[in-house]
Amino acid sequence: MQKQKLIKVRMVITTIALIGMMSIAAASARAQKPGEAQAAVQSINAISQIQDVDQLEKRIQRLELLERQRRAEEAHDKQAEYLEGSWAVTVTPVVPPGVPQPPSFQAFATISHGGAFYGSDRTRPFSKQQGNWEYTGGNGFAWTLTEDLFDIAGNFVGTIKVRAKVTVIGNGEFIGVSNGEQRDVAGNLVFNRCATIRGARIPIEPLSPQCQSIVPPQ
Repeated sequence: MQKQKLIKVRMVITTIALIGMMSIAAASARAQKPGEAQAAVQSINAISQIQDVDQLEKRIQRLELLERQRRAEEAHDKQAEYLEGSWAVTVTPVVPPGVPQPPSFQAFATISHGGAFYGSDRTRPFSKQQGNWEYTGGNGFAWTLTEDLFDIAGNFVGTIKVRAKVTVIGNGEFIGVSNGEQRDVAGNLVFNRCATIRGARIPIEPLSPQCQSIVPPQ
């Protein structure tokens, strides 16, 4: 629809320009003694109108570009809505063949509009993760987060960075692969491990029946 409107605008602009040029030619023909000065003015006016058409054409091309960008942003925002929200994430470590499989563990992720990521991990008390996420196309997303690590006494002992690549497979579920890279206080690598992840959106649930009839304070 927008493209058809732009085509119509071009046709109108071209028609106006041609009418203007024809008017100039007609006026010149009606003149009894056009003279060189008058002919020069008419030529300049004709060139000016052609330049105006070129400028308008460039403006239309600019509008088309802006419209494509707007549509791309709308598609991006619409797709991003599938990931935004809070998720319960099951993390399953990937180990080489023959190595006993460690148990899966639970993590949580809150993904906000604009790219902010907040999370936590049940394997570490007081876990607080922060990072950024982005849309990668199709149903795909990626994020990177970081977390400071502390011992039982509260002493800083290093950091862990988690990178993930996920695919949303429904409004309430995603699957993907991640890797956790832990480093000590000096920045030395402690481990770099891979895992598969599966996220389930934390649903909004109704109040318990015994709370339904309670009147909030006025």
